[in-house]
Amino acid sequence: MQVPSLVEILAREAVLLGALRLGSFKLSSGAVSPVYLDARSLLQSPRAYRLVAAGLTELMYRMEDKYGGFDAIVGVATGGVPWAAMLAYVSGKPLGYARPRRKQHGLGRTVEGACTGRVLLVDDVATTGGSLAAAAEAVREHGGRPVAAAVIVDREQGARELLAEHGVKLHPLTTLRSLLQAAAGMGLLDRREVERVISTLYGGRLEES
Repeated sequence: MQVPSLVEILAREAVLLGALRLGSFKLSSGAVSPVYLDARSLLQSPRAYRLVAAGLTELMYRMEDKYGGFDAIVGVATGGVPWAAMLAYVSGKPLGYARPRRKQHGLGRTVEGACTGRVLLVDDVATTGGSLAAAAEAVREHGGRPVAAAVIVDREQGARELLAEHGVKLHPLTTLRSLLQAAAGMGLLDRREVERVISTLYGGRLEES
């Protein structure tokens, strides 16, 4: 019997949790999408949490070898914070988080906690990359150097290109296209609907399983 891949297990958990849905949804960017991925719902499933935690941990250590290590890990509020906290715990690195907007009292910070030296940014989903780019600039404002970003899922809708303009390399655990492909291949989502979504978002076709 073939052992399911990480993407297949994650796709199954996402569909069963209602975290991966087809339809018509308004995103935080204001755009309307035929698919919605609520990565926060993955926290409800111990199996999904362990799977993502293991995957992100392995990804982080590979990135450390590539970039010569990180001095701090900064989560993007709110979706990236629990995953950044997990990575900081397993790696023993200082933790910080980037606010969605400047604090209106106290010191008026946009980043709380650690953000000095070489910083790894962490978020759950990357779409256009606006939140991660804003976090990168916030880290720079507070004296840090954002060099890379780790996310669970890249929707492949401009985040990689935008972050590159800010000097940050995007490293996803998987892509939305791969999750949709896996879900359709396992019969968890209607294949014709997935084909339509992939054509709409990426101009391509669903690969034969």
